[in-house]
Amino acid sequence: MKNRNRFIPKLLAVLLAAGLAVSVPATSRAEAPVNTGGSASAVSPVVYYEAESPANAFTGNAAIADCGTCSGGKKAGNLYGGSTLQFNGIQADQAGVYTMTVHYISGDPRSALISVNGAEGGNFNFPKTADWDTVGAYDIQMDLKQGSNTIVFADGGGYSPDIDKIGLRFDAEGDGGPGNDGSIGDLGKQLHVTKYGAVTLTEYQKGIKVSNPSYELLYNTVSGLSQYNWNRKPVIKGGYSAIRLDRTVASTDYKSHVFSKKDVTPFQDATGRGIKVTIRNEEKGLPTLSQIFYIYDRGAYVLTETAATQATALTTNDITPVTVHARGGIDIGSYGDNRVLVTPFDNDSWSRYQAKTINTRLNNDHYVSSELTAIYDNASRKGLVLGSVTHDTWKTGIYWSGSDNKLNELRVYGGFTSQDSTHDSLAHGSVTGKTVTSPKIFIGFYDDYRSGLEGYGQVNAAIAPPLAFGPNIPDGVPVGWNSWGAYADHLSYDQAAAVSKYFKEHLQEQSFSNNGNVYINLDSYWDNMTDEQLSDLVKLIRANGQKAGIYYSPFVYWGDNLKQTVEGTDGKYTYGDIVLRDASGNVLPKLDGAYAVDPTHPGAKMRIDYYMNRFKQEGFEYIKVDFLSHGDMEGKHDDPKVQTGIQAYNQGMAYLDKSVGGTMFISASIAPLFPSQYAHSRRISCDVDGSLGSTEYQLNNLTYGWWQNGTIYHFTDPDYMTLVKGGSYEGAQTRVNAAAISGTVYLNSDDVSNPDARKYMESLLIHPEVNALAVKGKAFKPVEGNTGTKAADSFVLEDKGTYYLAVFNYTGDPATRQIDLKRAGVALAGTKPVQVTDLWTGSTQTSSGTLDVSLKGGESKLYKIVP
Repeated sequence: MKNRNRFIPKLLAVLLAAGLAVSVPATSRAEAPVNTGGSASAVSPVVYYEAESPANAFTGNAAIADCGTCSGGKKAGNLYGGSTLQFNGIQADQAGVYTMTVHYISGDPRSALISVNGAEGGNFNFPKTADWDTVGAYDIQMDLKQGSNTIVFADGGGYSPDIDKIGLRFDAEGDGGPGNDGSIGDLGKQLHVTKYGAVTLTEYQKGIKVSNPSYELLYNTVSGLSQYNWNRKPVIKGGYSAIRLDRTVASTDYKSHVFSKKDVTPFQDATGRGIKVTIRNEEKGLPTLSQIFYIYDRGAYVLTETAATQATALTTNDITPVTVHARGGIDIGSYGDNRVLVTPFDNDSWSRYQAKTINTRLNNDHYVSSELTAIYDNASRKGLVLGSVTHDTWKTGIYWSGSDNKLNELRVYGGFTSQDSTHDSLAHGSVTGKTVTSPKIFIGFYDDYRSGLEGYGQVNAAIAPPLAFGPNIPDGVPVGWNSWGAYADHLSYDQAAAVSKYFKEHLQEQSFSNNGNVYINLDSYWDNMTDEQLSDLVKLIRANGQKAGIYYSPFVYWGDNLKQTVEGTDGKYTYGDIVLRDASGNVLPKLDGAYAVDPTHPGAKMRIDYYMNRFKQEGFEYIKVDFLSHGDMEGKHDDPKVQTGIQAYNQGMAYLDKSVGGTMFISASIAPLFPSQYAHSRRISCDVDGSLGSTEYQLNNLTYGWWQNGTIYHFTDPDYMTLVKGGSYEGAQTRVNAAAISGTVYLNSDDVSNPDARKYMESLLIHPEVNALAVKGKAFKPVEGNTGTKAADSFVLEDKGTYYLAVFNYTGDPATRQIDLKRAGVALAGTKPVQVTDLWTGSTQTSSGTLDVSLKGGESKLYKIVP
């Protein structure tokens, strides 16, 4: 309970982007004579470039240091705080794909932002080496131009590994890529046309076409390939499915691809109605592999899944309903600023979303996106959205690789794990049965990818609605205070009592409430108090017209004594009984300093009941549940019916909800994005300390995750507002603005005994217009989506014909912005003047199309715009 152990300085600095890379064994470890220059030829010799070479350039803290285990006895280190190491004079005899082997030292996991010839960089996670004296090797593919090239290693805002040298070799295989364009070929003579409402099924000699007013699905029953057209233009070509058995078997490997009219079934589900079409891939000695498509009367999306069936049980931990391996196989038809969204599995380890350039060469599992992705042109905003909409069994990964503004490879598969992204030390659990079904996948093409992401969220919410509110729980935005940012591990009764008194006397009657509701929430270390103090505190909070909140981590054990008795089990179980183990009985490694608890174990459930009954008896009405990702880790679970981590997580969270019994607002803190139906809100990012840098980090997660608000969760939680840590009044106001536009769980977390904190609170938390916007509970969406690993600097919300615009400056220096209101989506902007009101100052102006904004260092603006 007590050992939260969150604020590890290096992790705070790194802010690692989860799911970007996994450990890739270097293909060449042999030492070679040190070269100061040279070329990489087609016969693929490895040419080495030393980090300490005088030809290289260093900025910031980066410097040469002695290294007894490095080649040449030197290395480049101190890559932090905006520092860079630039390798100059990288020679290539021919343009193409090269494999760069980075020889590095990193006693803990670190990342580096690597760019070539001034192009947009990619963030790579380097696995830890044995210690700070051991040199490791890591392979990365990249495009080099003929002649001289530059390669820059930047810290990306955190700490990067020390670099010994890099080795370059021409990748004769990598430049070829998939060898065909994915064409499904001629379907032959048309045979029959059948109407099912707004859906049309056309049968041909060699396949079928199924269409609704938005799209067409074509399937060639000779080749086993599929094609998806929107606006009668192919967007996805060469699609097929696959499953891993004793080997990977693709649907195209089957000799027979059978379509029968009897396999067409009208359906009505939570998202709409249409027809279910099944293609059965059959071959002796293999399970039947059924490709199932759900075509709706209306809408720009199709759902698809793959099911493997045989008479005896089969086992797999990798099933892929959507695969494309063809040059230019995914082409969105718009090429201004093409991007692929990389989504982190959860919000732990300060993970960030990434909007990567589509022209990214990948090897192995670099840039696997978790659960969903968007492939889009930020200039036109046209885009394709793909993602899982069922989350009962599988962790879904999306692997991709592209060039020439198109994707050449795409694999959407159930069975994704990685230490960097899902935090698993084990492979994904295997699923066994006579029928094994993949996750169901959403595929939709939209004129605005942002509408596609919102549509994806709506379909998920229709299938698994967000947690309903209990009869005594207000269904609006929670407003109030949380203890962690103010008092962390030294929380006491006197401090919490002083906060309750202060809020009553200074804030809650001055607009900082939601219909009079204010929460005073105790975070970790609430058990510093005695039982009597805790009971007295809840009574005091209630007497002050407030609601009391509490904190709990149901799936972790912070201690090291595995013989310790589990609370609520009357001595029946110890923590050694309930911690998660592998198939050999070994306890899984700690994550975030804590052991994972098996959610399916009876002792874990008894412990949940013990604490939930205690909290309900005390009268708590809000609970923050933390470190939930421990509950979805792969392992050997007590319940023999549970085969995967996500199955265990569903069981554990469903039990927690049942134990709470609708008596408390449930706020998920560190948690996977999916499944989503067990909490009223979820933190959109990891911990935020109130600084300007952490506000930018939080808004990166809003930039690409705003669509979760009002769909899969009632509210997205931007974490608390610690105003005194904002660095300045402008920085504190920016923290409030960031919280107000993010969903929101609208909680302060300042020390009320601090005069500076009280000054900020009494100035920034009692502004009626800003608070009224916050309690709408609506997340703003980004104006631009081409920010890489950073946050957008402008966001917009349309609410019943009124528009709101937020503009940010994340630097310490003054800045100006010119906002194109038409681009921002403000109706009539550019055709007639609109009235723009600054919500903080009340000042108004008229704009005829663009809005010029001047910002101090760290400042932000919040506008109301009326057409």
